[in-house]
Amino acid sequence: MKRRDEPIPALSSGISYVVLTGLALLVALPSRHATDFDHPGPAADTSGTEASSPNGASPTRSTSPSSPDPASAEPVKDEWPQEDIARGREQCMHVLAGMEAEIEWLEPIKKGACGLPAPVRLKSIGADGKVVFDPPVEVNCRMVEALGKWVKATLQPKARERLKSEVVRIVGASGYSCRNIYNRPNARLSQHALANAIDIGGFGLADGRTVRVLKGWGLTGRDIKARAEAKAKAEADAKAKGKGATTKVASADEKDSKDKDGTASTRLAKAGIKQAAITPTSLSIGKKALATEAADTDPHEPPKPTKEALFLRAIHGGACGAFGTVLGPEANDPHRNHFHLDLIPRRKGAYCE
Repeated sequence: MKRRDEPIPALSSGISYVVLTGLALLVALPSRHATDFDHPGPAADTSGTEASSPNGASPTRSTSPSSPDPASAEPVKDEWPQEDIARGREQCMHVLAGMEAEIEWLEPIKKGACGLPAPVRLKSIGADGKVVFDPPVEVNCRMVEALGKWVKATLQPKARERLKSEVVRIVGASGYSCRNIYNRPNARLSQHALANAIDIGGFGLADGRTVRVLKGWGLTGRDIKARAEAKAKAEADAKAKGKGATTKVASADEKDSKDKDGTASTRLAKAGIKQAAITPTSLSIGKKALATEAADTDPHEPPKPTKEALFLRAIHGGACGAFGTVLGPEANDPHRNHFHLDLIPRRKGAYCE
């Protein structure tokens, strides 16, 4: 039987080709991965997209923590923790225990640095001699307590003493307001922003009268000083102008008093009229009379304080022992029409102006 050896060389060549090709691929593939790892190219922008699996599992690649996706970030809740709310109300009930006050519990207030966990709406204070807040004010419970003490120890006694009546309403009052002092953008936070302050515009009496801070206070120290300065300036101007005018008038009078018969004294003597002698004593009496008359009619003199002014000044002074800050018309023009009372703690006693 004849042997067939021809196909063996062809088969060997084919196997060699396959082996060489596989070796070439094995060498090429590791080289490619090493190149990609050592010299990374530009990273793909994945900040706006995420690759997730069909079953909703977490994506295999996440964005960098240093650049979170604003759309996917949850907004921070501006609210008080429940334990702060519970503790605030517990403290409030302890402060107001045994006190006659009509209040309404409000929801916690939290707006940045403003607010408090347990605010109340104060409607009235007291039972016998009840004082209604018109309108009601949003304050903290320590402010309710301080107002109650002030009303009992100062407000009502001074109203009975000075005005022969009792206060039944506190009018134009305001409490919580999220703002800086004087509404200035770069100023510190106001105590109103913590419901730790109250502004009072006036007081309604049982007999129907209303005493308002703006009209009842009277002239402030600033007003009296400004009037005195205006008076001094007017007198100086008048003196400067009158000095020259007096010389001219005296000269004209002297000229008119003379005629062809001689001086005025000569004419009086001829008519038999005796001229009164002018002595230093008579001049002194005349000057005193003029001074008394000027004092009685001087428009620059400050008027005497009214009973309303005395009442307002008395309760303002009495508030200095109950609050940390007491501001009124004497403080500055922004407080000309109201009292500001707050409970900011002070180491050296109340700031009262």
